[in-house]
Amino acid sequence: MRVHYLAYLAAGLRWLAIAVLISACSTPKATERVAATSTATDVAIEQSKQKTSTDPAVNPNAAALAEFKKRVDAYADLHQDLAKGDAKPHETADPAKIDVTKNTLASKVQSARASAQPGDIFTPGVQPVFRQLLAPELKGEDGRDTKAVLKDDAPAPGTVPFKVNAKFPENQPRPTVPSNLLLSLPPLPKPLEYRIVGRHLLILDTSADLVVDYMLNAIPA
Repeated sequence: MRVHYLAYLAAGLRWLAIAVLISACSTPKATERVAATSTATDVAIEQSKQKTSTDPAVNPNAAALAEFKKRVDAYADLHQDLAKGDAKPHETADPAKIDVTKNTLASKVQSARASAQPGDIFTPGVQPVFRQLLAPELKGEDGRDTKAVLKDDAPAPGTVPFKVNAKFPENQPRPTVPSNLLLSLPPLPKPLEYRIVGRHLLILDTSADLVVDYMLNAIPA
Protein backbone atom coordinates (compact mmCIF):
# COMPACT_ATOMS: atom_id res chain seq x y z
CA MET A 1 0.00 0.00 0.00
CA ARG A 2 2.89 2.34 0.87
CA VAL A 3 4.49 1.68 -2.54
CA HIS A 4 1.25 2.50 -4.33
CA TYR A 5 0.85 5.64 -2.24
CA LEU A 6 4.39 6.82 -3.05
CA ALA A 7 3.86 6.16 -6.75
CA TYR A 8 0.58 8.08 -6.67
CA LEU A 9 2.30 10.94 -4.83
CA ALA A 10 5.15 11.03 -7.33
CA ALA A 11 2.72 11.16 -10.24
CA GLY A 12 0.85 13.99 -8.58
CA LEU A 13 4.05 15.95 -8.07
CA ARG A 14 4.99 15.47 -11.72
CA TRP A 15 1.63 16.90 -12.85
CA LEU A 16 2.02 19.78 -10.40
CA ALA A 17 5.47 20.55 -11.79
CA ILE A 18 4.08 20.53 -15.34
CA ALA A 19 1.23 22.84 -14.35
CA VAL A 20 3.64 25.27 -12.67
CA LEU A 21 5.88 25.24 -15.77
CA ILE A 22 2.95 25.94 -18.09
CA SER A 23 1.73 28.70 -15.83
CA ALA A 24 5.17 30.28 -15.69
CA CYS A 25 5.42 30.27 -19.47
CA SER A 26 1.96 31.68 -20.13
CA THR A 27 1.50 34.13 -17.27
CA PRO A 28 3.79 36.90 -18.60
CA LYS A 29 1.88 37.10 -21.90
CA ALA A 30 -1.48 37.12 -20.11
CA THR A 31 -0.19 39.76 -17.72
CA GLU A 32 1.08 41.81 -20.65
CA ARG A 33 -2.34 41.65 -22.33
CA VAL A 34 -4.13 42.72 -19.16
CA ALA A 35 -1.59 45.47 -18.58
CA ALA A 36 -1.98 46.74 -22.14
CA THR A 37 -5.77 46.82 -21.81
CA SER A 38 -5.54 48.55 -18.44
CA THR A 39 -3.07 51.08 -19.81
CA ALA A 40 -5.30 51.94 -22.79
CA THR A 41 -8.29 52.35 -20.50
CA ASP A 42 -6.32 54.50 -18.07
CA VAL A 43 -5.12 56.72 -20.92
CA ALA A 44 -8.69 57.15 -22.22
CA ILE A 45 -9.93 58.06 -18.74
CA GLU A 46 -7.15 60.59 -18.22
CA GLN A 47 -7.82 62.15 -21.62
CA SER A 48 -11.51 62.38 -20.79
CA LYS A 49 -10.76 64.04 -17.46
CA GLN A 50 -8.66 66.65 -19.21
CA LYS A 51 -11.25 67.33 -21.94
CA THR A 52 -14.06 67.73 -19.41
CA SER A 53 -12.02 69.47 -16.72
CA THR A 54 -13.28 72.71 -15.22
CA ASP A 55 -9.67 73.84 -14.61
CA PRO A 56 -8.76 76.62 -17.07
CA ALA A 57 -5.10 75.67 -16.74
CA VAL A 58 -5.69 72.39 -18.60
CA ASN A 59 -8.87 72.98 -20.60
CA PRO A 60 -9.79 75.97 -22.81
CA ASN A 61 -13.48 75.03 -22.42
CA ALA A 62 -13.27 75.07 -18.62
CA ALA A 63 -15.57 78.07 -18.09
CA ALA A 64 -18.46 76.61 -20.09
CA LEU A 65 -18.08 73.20 -18.43
CA ALA A 66 -17.87 74.78 -14.97
CA GLU A 67 -21.18 76.53 -15.63
CA PHE A 68 -22.68 73.24 -16.83
CA LYS A 69 -21.48 71.49 -13.66
CA LYS A 70 -22.91 74.27 -11.51
CA ARG A 71 -26.33 73.84 -13.13
CA VAL A 72 -26.50 70.05 -12.95
CA ASP A 73 -25.35 70.16 -9.33
CA ALA A 74 -28.10 72.69 -8.57
CA TYR A 75 -30.66 70.33 -10.09
CA ALA A 76 -29.29 67.41 -8.07
CA ASP A 77 -29.59 69.49 -4.88
CA LEU A 78 -33.18 70.39 -5.77
CA HIS A 79 -34.00 66.75 -6.43
CA GLN A 80 -32.55 65.72 -3.08
CA ASP A 81 -34.61 68.36 -1.27
CA LEU A 82 -37.81 67.18 -2.96
CA ALA A 83 -37.22 63.42 -2.68
CA LYS A 84 -38.54 63.20 0.87
CA GLY A 85 -41.62 61.86 2.57
CA ASP A 86 -44.04 60.28 0.11
CA ALA A 87 -41.67 61.25 -2.74
CA LYS A 88 -38.69 59.37 -1.32
CA PRO A 89 -37.83 56.24 -3.33
CA HIS A 90 -37.93 53.06 -1.25
CA GLU A 91 -36.63 49.60 -1.98
CA THR A 92 -39.70 47.60 -2.85
CA ALA A 93 -40.68 44.93 -5.36
CA ASP A 94 -44.21 46.31 -5.66
CA PRO A 95 -44.50 48.07 -9.06
CA ALA A 96 -47.58 50.00 -7.94
CA LYS A 97 -45.74 51.52 -4.97
CA ILE A 98 -42.76 52.37 -7.16
CA ASP A 99 -45.02 54.16 -9.65
CA VAL A 100 -46.80 56.14 -6.94
CA THR A 101 -43.54 57.35 -5.43
CA LYS A 102 -42.06 58.15 -8.83
CA ASN A 103 -45.13 60.10 -9.94
CA THR A 104 -45.23 62.02 -6.66
CA LEU A 105 -41.59 62.99 -7.05
CA ALA A 106 -42.14 63.94 -10.69
CA SER A 107 -45.02 66.23 -9.75
CA LYS A 108 -42.90 67.97 -7.13
CA VAL A 109 -40.03 68.49 -9.56
CA GLN A 110 -42.37 69.76 -12.27
CA SER A 111 -43.90 72.28 -9.87
CA ALA A 112 -40.51 73.45 -8.61
CA ARG A 113 -39.25 73.86 -12.19
CA ALA A 114 -42.44 75.18 -13.74
CA SER A 115 -40.53 77.98 -15.47
CA ALA A 116 -37.66 75.78 -16.73
CA GLN A 117 -36.78 76.20 -20.39
CA PRO A 118 -34.66 74.30 -22.91
CA GLY A 119 -31.07 75.44 -22.57
CA ASP A 120 -31.23 76.07 -18.83
CA ILE A 121 -28.61 73.34 -18.39
CA PHE A 122 -27.43 72.77 -21.95
CA THR A 123 -26.70 76.48 -22.27
CA PRO A 124 -25.85 78.01 -25.66
CA GLY A 125 -22.29 78.37 -24.39
CA VAL A 126 -21.80 74.68 -23.59
CA GLN A 127 -23.60 73.11 -26.56
CA PRO A 128 -20.67 73.60 -28.98
CA VAL A 129 -18.39 72.04 -26.38
CA PHE A 130 -20.57 68.92 -26.20
CA ARG A 131 -20.58 68.61 -29.98
CA GLN A 132 -16.80 68.96 -29.94
CA LEU A 133 -16.48 66.23 -27.31
CA LEU A 134 -18.78 63.82 -29.16
CA ALA A 135 -17.54 64.37 -32.72
CA PRO A 136 -14.24 62.39 -32.58
CA GLU A 137 -16.05 59.30 -31.30
CA LEU A 138 -18.46 59.36 -34.25
CA LYS A 139 -15.93 59.36 -37.06
CA GLY A 140 -14.56 56.49 -39.12
CA GLU A 141 -15.39 52.82 -38.75
CA ASP A 142 -15.73 52.98 -34.96
CA GLY A 143 -18.07 55.94 -35.36
CA ARG A 144 -20.26 53.98 -37.75
CA ASP A 145 -20.46 51.15 -35.24
CA THR A 146 -21.41 53.59 -32.49
CA LYS A 147 -24.15 55.13 -34.62
CA ALA A 148 -25.45 51.64 -35.42
CA VAL A 149 -25.73 50.88 -31.70
CA LEU A 150 -27.60 54.14 -31.13
CA LYS A 151 -29.99 53.31 -33.95
CA ASP A 152 -30.66 49.80 -32.65
CA ASP A 153 -31.44 51.06 -29.14
CA ALA A 154 -33.54 54.02 -30.25
CA PRO A 155 -37.18 54.43 -29.15
CA ALA A 156 -39.79 54.58 -31.88
CA PRO A 157 -39.66 57.89 -33.79
CA GLY A 158 -41.90 60.59 -32.32
CA THR A 159 -42.54 58.78 -29.04
CA VAL A 160 -40.16 60.76 -26.80
CA PRO A 161 -41.26 64.36 -26.15
CA PHE A 162 -38.47 66.90 -26.43
CA LYS A 163 -39.85 69.09 -23.72
CA VAL A 164 -38.36 70.09 -20.38
CA ASN A 165 -40.20 68.43 -17.43
CA ALA A 166 -41.93 65.96 -19.76
CA LYS A 167 -42.24 62.35 -18.64
CA PHE A 168 -40.16 59.82 -20.53
CA PRO A 169 -42.61 57.28 -22.02
CA GLU A 170 -42.83 54.13 -19.92
CA ASN A 171 -43.44 51.91 -22.94
CA GLN A 172 -40.28 52.99 -24.76
CA PRO A 173 -36.71 51.73 -24.30
CA ARG A 174 -34.23 53.99 -22.58
CA PRO A 175 -31.24 53.74 -24.86
CA THR A 176 -27.94 53.44 -23.04
CA VAL A 177 -25.14 55.71 -24.18
CA PRO A 178 -22.21 53.72 -25.67
CA SER A 179 -19.25 53.70 -23.30
CA ASN A 180 -16.93 55.58 -25.67
CA LEU A 181 -19.42 58.47 -25.86
CA LEU A 182 -20.16 58.38 -22.15
CA LEU A 183 -16.47 58.57 -21.38
CA SER A 184 -16.21 61.70 -23.52
CA LEU A 185 -18.91 63.61 -21.63
CA PRO A 186 -18.81 65.42 -18.28
CA PRO A 187 -19.96 63.16 -15.43
CA LEU A 188 -23.43 63.69 -13.99
CA PRO A 189 -24.52 63.47 -10.35
CA LYS A 190 -27.14 60.90 -9.41
CA PRO A 191 -29.93 60.48 -10.38
CA LEU A 192 -29.13 62.19 -13.70
CA GLU A 193 -28.11 60.21 -16.76
CA TYR A 194 -27.48 60.96 -20.41
CA ARG A 195 -29.71 59.44 -23.07
CA ILE A 196 -29.42 59.76 -26.84
CA VAL A 197 -32.63 59.64 -28.87
CA GLY A 198 -32.07 59.87 -32.60
CA ARG A 199 -29.51 62.65 -32.97
CA HIS A 200 -30.53 64.41 -29.79
CA LEU A 201 -28.93 64.32 -26.33
CA LEU A 202 -31.11 64.31 -23.21
CA ILE A 203 -30.46 64.56 -19.50
CA LEU A 204 -32.90 62.28 -17.73
CA ASP A 205 -33.86 62.23 -14.07
CA THR A 206 -34.02 58.46 -13.68
CA SER A 207 -35.79 58.58 -10.32
CA ALA A 208 -38.64 60.72 -11.63
CA ASP A 209 -38.52 59.70 -15.32
CA LEU A 210 -38.34 63.36 -16.32
CA VAL A 211 -36.57 65.10 -19.17
CA VAL A 212 -34.41 67.65 -17.35
CA ASP A 213 -33.01 69.28 -20.48
CA TYR A 214 -32.13 68.35 -24.04
CA MET A 215 -29.81 69.35 -26.84
CA LEU A 216 -30.93 68.95 -30.43
CA ASN A 217 -28.62 67.58 -33.16
CA ALA A 218 -25.83 66.66 -30.78
CA ILE A 219 -24.98 63.70 -33.02
CA PRO A 220 -23.70 64.56 -36.54
CA ALA A 221 -25.83 63.36 -39.43
